[in-house]
This record gives sequence, structure tokens and C-alpha cells, in this order.
Amino acid sequence: MRVLRRASELEELSRDAGLIRLTPLMALVAQSESEVAESLRDAGARKISVTPRGGGTSIPSQSVGRGAILLQDMKRVEVAASGDVRCHPGLVKAELNKALGQDRWMPIDPSSYATCTVGGMVANNSSGLRTPKYGSVIDYVRGLRGVVPGEDAKALLPMALDEALGGEPRTRKAAFLIVENQSKIAEERPKVTKNSSGYRLERVVHDGLFDLPKLFVGSEGTLGVLTEVTFATRRRPRWRSLFIAESSLEELDRVVSAFREHSPAALELVDKSVFRMMNRWDRVAKYSRSDSPYMVFCEFDGEEGDGASKAEEVAMSRAGGYDPIVMQSAAEIQGAWDARNETLTLAQEIRKGPKILVPGVEDLVVPPERLGDLVRLLIDQFGKRGLDYISYGHAGDANLHARPFLDPSQPKDMATLDGLMEECFEAVWKMGGSMTGEHGDGMLRAKYLERQYPGTFWIMRELKTLFDPKGILNPGVKVA
Repeated sequence: MRVLRRASELEELSRDAGLIRLTPLMALVAQSESEVAESLRDAGARKISVTPRGGGTSIPSQSVGRGAILLQDMKRVEVAASGDVRCHPGLVKAELNKALGQDRWMPIDPSSYATCTVGGMVANNSSGLRTPKYGSVIDYVRGLRGVVPGEDAKALLPMALDEALGGEPRTRKAAFLIVENQSKIAEERPKVTKNSSGYRLERVVHDGLFDLPKLFVGSEGTLGVLTEVTFATRRRPRWRSLFIAESSLEELDRVVSAFREHSPAALELVDKSVFRMMNRWDRVAKYSRSDSPYMVFCEFDGEEGDGASKAEEVAMSRAGGYDPIVMQSAAEIQGAWDARNETLTLAQEIRKGPKILVPGVEDLVVPPERLGDLVRLLIDQFGKRGLDYISYGHAGDANLHARPFLDPSQPKDMATLDGLMEECFEAVWKMGGSMTGEHGDGMLRAKYLERQYPGTFWIMRELKTLFDPKGILNPGVKVA
């Protein structure tokens, strides 16, 4: 196992895509499962923390820490005849796409798919733009291998519930905790189509199974370190059609509702101002026909029929009244999505003097029918504070990424962010939503987790202690 101690290397690992910077004591580069287990045993003995890290694309600061940063230099990928794909967590999602070829895919592609790792996607329960039809990472994980502190690597697989309830002590206690509290877990589940806040307790027991992998999906490296992932895949669709319409933020709910009636695969909001501010208007100019500040990207796909039929169906409906641009060429569609995927990258580069676009309420999600209420909430909250901001995101899931311009070095601005988070989270919880749809809790939102899950947070804390009794994995993240 390689150990990195040079100041320049540790400086690079002191930050990710979030606001929090922590310089680690060291970085460990494991090249085998046994080295992962060794790193956890050594950390436990030395009483230092371990932070698993993938591509460093974390927004709420999940991949920085003061102890040891754990990297994995293993990137094998194997595609089985069944279509399932087994891979190491250090594999970049774009490389997984390439390995699956033209016939199969694992449809979850975050906008950072070119740099994020599959291990990070599992740890975060990533979603991306095609959740309306294809769901989140949790829907594709079939099995895991991983290392729990104090043990060697082992398979983490679904098992019969009766077997779990009569199994070894840790599995038995975890199963009892969830089974005995199922009604409260179901009651507190956010009524949304995507969620990466807390442990996904409601997904662990189903169909007579104790689905242990579902507990680890979205756990943000706080329960164990993954060493292998098995994903289910799907056949790629035969055809795709992309519609691009324009809208104001206030009109967004009506436009989205009109498209949603036709069961899209993706339904996205793009803020034109991001491209104007960064002098990249050329990337989206050909998709714009008006002065409306936002574009709505709506994609349909299918294994049967064709895109022309869907285009005709949409054109004859209410959605056709918004005069969308329609694309059916694979190259044109990919070009449009590539432009859309630049939004987050460009947003992270925008500056207004010392002010940058800061995360905090960048991942609010509410039930799809409450999209209009979420839009009004953002307008009101930013307006009363006089904050300039941008907003974009996954309109089909009512999951909006809104970021205000603030100076992270100024306590006054950070106090403003705290107030914004407090009020937005409270309002979103009252709507049945979640404070994070796909980015996770990290350190940024950990202190709010008990307020989102007042009746079941204690179960999450018990599970954290059960799997990581010394608290060495990702301290301060998720279950703070």
C-alpha cells in the first residue's frame, strides 16, 4: 500500500467540490481488498479517522477529513452474460459506460459522470437526469463487497429475512431494528422520487428479504468501505427524442406539467445566465428562441415504436403550445446534453468579486406536484435577502439546484447561508420533501439530519455504531 505524505499531495486532497477544507494527516492508496482491511485495522489501532474518496466530486463535503484519506487503485470491470456488471469502486462512470458498449447501460449518469467514480455514486445514491423513468443508483445495485471496521472483506448480499433475523449478531440486530420500526420508517420517508438524505431504511426490508446492500447505498462511507459493486443493467433504448422549450421560473410548473403527462425519461431545467456570465453563450445559443431566462430539456426514449410518433403525440398536446425545438438525431441530442452538463462546471467557476456560488440549498427536492411551491419558496427566500443566484436542476423530480452568490470567507455571509438553509429545509420538510435529492448530507447538512428524521434518526445512529463502533469512518459526515 502506498502512503502519500507530501504537502502538495495532501493539499490537493484537502478539498473536494464543497466548501469545507481539511488537510489530512496522510493518504493511503490501496491496491487490494486486503490493503483496504489493513488500513482500517491500522486506523482503529492508532485512533485516526478514515475517509474513503473517489473522484472528489462531493458537494456537501463527504470526501475530506483530518485523518487518513483512503483511495483505491483498482479499476477492473467485468460484464456477465446476464448483463450484470461487476466492477471496482474506483472505476470512473464514463469508463463503465464504455465497457458496457452500445447494447447495455446502467442509466444513472450524474453531470459529473466523466470524473466521478462508481463507488462514490453508490455511497451517495446518485441520480442524475433520468430519474423520472430509470430511478437512482439504489435501484441497480445487486450486490456489494466491502470491509467493515475490524473485519476482512466480505460479500454484502441480500438474504432471506428469516436468515438475517437468526444470523450473526450484527446482522440480526440491524434486521430487528428495521423490522420492529417499519411503520415509523415508512411514515418519515420523504414523499419524493429521489432522496440521498439519511440511511435508506425503507428500502432494506422488502419481498421477504433483508437487503443489506440497500443499507450501504447512500451511506456516504460511514458504515464500511466498498471494494466491489455489482450493478444490474438494461438494454439501451432504440430511439430518443429531445424537446427544448423556454420558460420563466414562474411558468416552469406549467411547462413541466405539460411534458410530464407524456412520461419522459428526463425533464431538466437549464439556467441560461450561467452561460452568459461565463461567456459561453455559444454553447446554448442555437437552442434559444426567446428572452426567457430558462430552458426546459425533455427527453423521451423507448425500445419499441419510434421517436417520430412520440414527437407527434407531444406536438398535438399542451406541451406543443410551448413551441419546443425537437431533435431526433443521436449526435444532436448528445450535443445538447453535453451543453447542459456544463452547467455545474461553469457554475463552480463563476465569481462576482470575492463571491462565489455556494452550496447549501443546492439540492432541495419535494413531491413532483409541489414543484411550483418549491419555485416560489426559492424566489421568496433569495428575494428577501437580496441575493443574486442561479437555479437549475431536475424539474421532473422537483429537485432544484439553487446557489446564491456569497463570500465563504465572511462570517456574515455564512450566517446568511445558515439562515437560508434553516428556512428552506423547514419549508421543504413541511411539503414532504428532503433537503437533498442526490448530493447527500456530507458535513454540510449532517447537523440537520435529526430534524428531517425526528422519529428514526436514533435508528441511523444505532446502525452507525453497530457497523463502526469506534467511529473511525467519515466522522462528521451524515450521522454527525
